[in-house]
Amino acid sequence: MENDVRIALKLAYDGSKFFGFQRQPGKETVEGTLITALSKIGAITSSRECGYRSSSRTDRGVSALGNIVSLRTCFPVSSICAALNSEMEDVWAFSAVEVDGDFNPRGAKQRWYRYYLARADQDEDMLRELSQRFVGVHDFSSYARVDKRNPMRKIDSITVKRTGIFFEIDFRAESFLWNMVRRIVWVLDEASSGRLDPQTVGPDSARKPARVGLALPDYLILVDIDCGLRFPVDGRAAIGISRRLERHVRASAVRLAFSQALLGTVSGAAKQR
Repeated sequence: MENDVRIALKLAYDGSKFFGFQRQPGKETVEGTLITALSKIGAITSSRECGYRSSSRTDRGVSALGNIVSLRTCFPVSSICAALNSEMEDVWAFSAVEVDGDFNPRGAKQRWYRYYLARADQDEDMLRELSQRFVGVHDFSSYARVDKRNPMRKIDSITVKRTGIFFEIDFRAESFLWNMVRRIVWVLDEASSGRLDPQTVGPDSARKPARVGLALPDYLILVDIDCGLRFPVDGRAAIGISRRLERHVRASAVRLAFSQALLGTVSGAAKQR
């Protein structure tokens, strides 16, 4: 395209509404929704022609507060987020910046995921202690779907914070293998709850657990990606996003209040059985 520039877009989305991030024939995905919206507003003619690239392909059910894509376009950078949001549901573009022509969001410095693990009977000290076994450079073959990729990965940090009814478990690393975070969380939960031998936990353990399951995707969020760029929030886009989310929060709050009231009604009888 003539007079085009390469831009990076920062996106948030509700993963529960989609069959994952990556485009799939006949299924509603985050990427498919975004590409369709870009075409509708005239920002691109095709994903191939515009040199579209994405940073992280989250699984079905996984949400994001800050995924990044890049593309070439002639569309005004200052208006593209608001224009896109008028054509999308459950995906929100909130920042757009010009980048160098060779910018590739796949080459991120660090990715930050957060898992909201429901608090139950876990030993909190053990949960924290076991999590540290995964920090550093390890072979994560037993804790991911490798698919011929290099199983060696470096996790920069894992932190565990108690908040409300959850443990917030934050993972930071340059890159993750498929299902890696969810498999690690499953093992941490099982071991800290007494259902799995702690001696089998960790990528370097001499003994491996008999089975490594998958924690539910609904509680996993891609919080942010560090590509070495600053992404100022687009003020015009922020107004539209805020109005939509305020309605969403009110509706969710009503459902939560109903669930809590019903739980209070039946919990006494449940405890007596």
